[in-house]
Amino acid sequence: MPRSQRGWLPRSFLGDSERCRWFGSGVPSAMRVLLISAGRRTYFKWVSPPLGILQLAGYLRNRLTNLEFRVVDQRATDYTVEEVIARAVEFAPDVVGISCTTPNCNTLVAVSSGIRRALPQALLMIGGPHASAFGAELMDTTCADCVVVGEGELTCEHVLRIWQEGGRDFSAVPGLVWRSAEGECRTNPGPAPLIQDLDTLPFPAYDLIDLPSYWRLWSMSIVPPPRRYVAMFTSRGCPYGCIYCHGIFGKRFRAQSPERIVAEMEHYVRTYGIKEVEFFDDIFNLNGRRVIEFSELVRRRNLRLSLYFPNALRTDILTPEVADALAAAGTRMSACALESGSPRIQKLIQKHLNIPKYLDGVAMLTERRVFTYAFLMFGFPTETAADMQMTVDVVRRSKLHVVYPFVVTPYPKTELFDLVMRLHPGKLAGIDYAGTDYAVYPCVNLSEVSDQVLKNYVFKCFPALFANPFRALRIIRDFPRPWSVWRYWQGVLLTLTRTGMAKPRRGQGAPEK
Repeated sequence: MPRSQRGWLPRSFLGDSERCRWFGSGVPSAMRVLLISAGRRTYFKWVSPPLGILQLAGYLRNRLTNLEFRVVDQRATDYTVEEVIARAVEFAPDVVGISCTTPNCNTLVAVSSGIRRALPQALLMIGGPHASAFGAELMDTTCADCVVVGEGELTCEHVLRIWQEGGRDFSAVPGLVWRSAEGECRTNPGPAPLIQDLDTLPFPAYDLIDLPSYWRLWSMSIVPPPRRYVAMFTSRGCPYGCIYCHGIFGKRFRAQSPERIVAEMEHYVRTYGIKEVEFFDDIFNLNGRRVIEFSELVRRRNLRLSLYFPNALRTDILTPEVADALAAAGTRMSACALESGSPRIQKLIQKHLNIPKYLDGVAMLTERRVFTYAFLMFGFPTETAADMQMTVDVVRRSKLHVVYPFVVTPYPKTELFDLVMRLHPGKLAGIDYAGTDYAVYPCVNLSEVSDQVLKNYVFKCFPALFANPFRALRIIRDFPRPWSVWRYWQGVLLTLTRTGMAKPRRGQGAPEK
């Protein structure tokens, strides 16, 4: 909604209390900033602390003065839209920032519209992965004042400095999408700036959430609750060119030093008494020397923590030395992203995974009693039944404990989306991303096979996996908390049941034969 339509008034028309707050001669009261992680739980119940907005809050209060923060995590609390809006009104913020991922964007429009109606004078910002994917499109659907594309800390700092000083012109903020006082949507030139030295970042603002409440929920690491853990990012950026992946953090790998990582872990042990850490890095092990030094420091400081890597380690670059270091540091579980066992598809998607080395890397981890699971992606453009069978065959040969197969979803501003636009633009017509849960309700079948054949290959992974009866014994032996493995399998079976009932909702594949 343009400011001209929502009563945006010049200073001379502000009420006495509002003038005193911002423009009086006295010291102004703190500027209230509300950060919302939007989206309700649907089929996958995984909930982890909203690291993006916690990192943003920690950074902003370190860089700016006179700010008061509050965080609302809709996915963790499972608040209704009305409850989120009520808490926003109760806090009476001057700035509202909303973040979400695309699969969890099911409440974004309703939450942002409700907040705009309830708080017409607040600065409304949208950020996070969904904002980076859709950019200026969100200006029409969310009534936002700004959309932050890419890494958010430096951009948000610039915007809030302008807002604190009473400014309304954001034309100097690189890469920002914003609405002028006349209601015109503008996209500033240049990319969003990146933080080069991640060691300079303050710790995420975990004090803004009720951390123990997350210990009672299922997290990304798939280990059943309750668990005393925190989530951490220790690096940003990935030099690999996977066409399905986001580009929020750029292609240059930037990493915190081992000393900085361990200092943050020690802080959480002292403050919250945590026993486990989940690392959300896209590629924690890109620098093997960094992993080895990190492991040595963990042992020197006697940090007896269980470590998890739910976003996956790059498995085909593992060496025995790095695998030893990970195990010695306390690694109990890691995803090992395979995506496809077809060399042709690996080349198409530009992941360029070396399959034999991938299998070696998985074996290195399992030999060290690290519980491993693979992410599989079925349904890439031009993918045939023969390509899918290669993935199943790799699963059968591997030492993986379990697998998680998903149907490919093309997200905007990825090379995969552009490829589908060139090959099969009709399949993108009418795609509804809101509420999709990967395998459970896939958006589209991009492959060369029918929907039924695609589904069959998703399910073929499991009999292939358990053709070796010793795999089930290894699952019981290596699961990080063996006494809770039965609860883990309950969740897996429930997901499989829902996957069996699902079918792509838009853009069907090849006809049945």
